[in-house]
Amino acid sequence: MFSGRLSAKVLVFWCRALKHGVDIGLPLGKTFRMQGKSGPAQGRELANELAARCDDGQSLRTALKPDAARFPVLFVELVGVGEKTGRLTEVFGTLEDYFQTVIDANRKFTQAIVWPAMMYVAAIFVVAGLLLILGLIAPSDGKGFDVLGLGLLGPTGAMVWLAVTGGFTASVVVGFLYVKGNDRLRAKGEALALKIPGLAGCFRAFALQRFSLGLQMTGEAGLKADKALELSFRATANEAYTAHALDSANHARAGNKIAPTLAACGETLFPVEYLDAISVGETTGRLPDVMARLAKQYQEEAARKMKLLASIAGGAVYAMVGLMIILVIVRILMSIGGVYADAMKGL
Repeated sequence: MFSGRLSAKVLVFWCRALKHGVDIGLPLGKTFRMQGKSGPAQGRELANELAARCDDGQSLRTALKPDAARFPVLFVELVGVGEKTGRLTEVFGTLEDYFQTVIDANRKFTQAIVWPAMMYVAAIFVVAGLLLILGLIAPSDGKGFDVLGLGLLGPTGAMVWLAVTGGFTASVVVGFLYVKGNDRLRAKGEALALKIPGLAGCFRAFALQRFSLGLQMTGEAGLKADKALELSFRATANEAYTAHALDSANHARAGNKIAPTLAACGETLFPVEYLDAISVGETTGRLPDVMARLAKQYQEEAARKMKLLASIAGGAVYAMVGLMIILVIVRILMSIGGVYADAMKGL
């Protein structure tokens, strides 16, 4: 909505087309031009622009630069690595699988949150209906049951309630979408999530999956350890990790192995079992294979953690609905108690 970022569906479609195009020797410009004609509607205009830049002799990495903000960091970084090393086919295949994983995770999260969200909206309208009815049946003196204790009764009270709750809900949704579409804010948000119990495991799994993909591709491409680490840290798109990119690159440039270099970043970012696997990969000379397995492992873990995240989000919505219902019930009981007390006093 805010950044014009390409959706994961568009990226999956593009990666699949580019993978096949590169594999059979089609020029990148021609492949992008085909996407501009018959590809996903969201990316057609950009595809035509990229086709023109590639036709002018620009490398794909250079062609992406003016619109880099519309692509995930992982896409831009791995495409650059693939182009340098002549492994674009493998890179596009890996990215296709990764973005398909993102789509599946988002779909599962959405499915898990739909019912709590419907309950939340229904509760808002139930309270609005209650305010409307209680206002219409209020005594002639205009004093009815003020179930919220805010002076909201009748049509006016119901409209005010809907406006306030609707504005609050819209602000939360818009704020979430804005952060999601802003690389810098999202990186800060994912770094903050690593400090929150219940969220840390999910966001660490996503970061480690991206890091593993980056180290796998750079390792297969034969990049030096310092450059490979710098690109892999940047590919995580998580500020807690990217903050260590330069220091880790310098550490590796000094001749240190990757496992102890990552260990210096702390166990919060790289668990012991992850470092042990990297150490084995370095010792055996099969680090890219190890990283490929780790990427798949953390892809599966991220999917499991996403279910937990959806449960937490759903629980938060249910808690809001529960508090709303409890408030209404308590206010009704207090109003009835007040009427009963007045009646007894009159007697």
